[in-house]
Amino acid sequence: MHRLCALFFALGTAGLAGCAAPPPTGTGSGRVPQGWSTPAEAGDARILPDDYIAFSDAWTQALIAEMYDEPAFQGLPYRATILFGDIVNRTDIISSVEFEQVRERIKNNLMQSRDFRDRFRFLISRAQLDELRRREVNQPVDQQRFDEMHTYLLNGTMYRTSRTNTHSYLITYQLVNFRTGEIVFVRDFDDKRFGR
Repeated sequence: MHRLCALFFALGTAGLAGCAAPPPTGTGSGRVPQGWSTPAEAGDARILPDDYIAFSDAWTQALIAEMYDEPAFQGLPYRATILFGDIVNRTDIISSVEFEQVRERIKNNLMQSRDFRDRFRFLISRAQLDELRRREVNQPVDQQRFDEMHTYLLNGTMYRTSRTNTHSYLITYQLVNFRTGEIVFVRDFDDKRFGR
């Protein structure tokens, strides 16, 4: 009798443990967690996707940490405006779409910070807004939609220096005053890759 009770207890415990286990994930179909390098990436000369994520996260954190001390951002009469500026790609082997993705991730990260949203706002391009307004309400964009002195362009530049199969990259994103052209905030990222 004691053995039978012990058997039921053991089966019940195993059943409860089975319920507490995470559900099976099935086949990954090639999906790998962020932070894992694949064999295909190992021999690729281009910047790794995970490095883009790390850079955009670090850039975001630096701006949020320093925006209260940056003189250009002090005494603003209202929220400053940020517009997407230029992407200058001098790598020759990486699509500019990848750098646009970095910029998009920077914007998304910043927009998740309430402190940032209290002081800044992002606006879509005039061309994009104009097309939408003409389609939906048949009216053009308001010409005075931002104050130039308190508007900043988020620009990016990317360069590559190569020696045979070794490639060094410099990625820079900066905030530039729309009226004066002054660079008010900048952070860069260096990366070195070996591959074809």
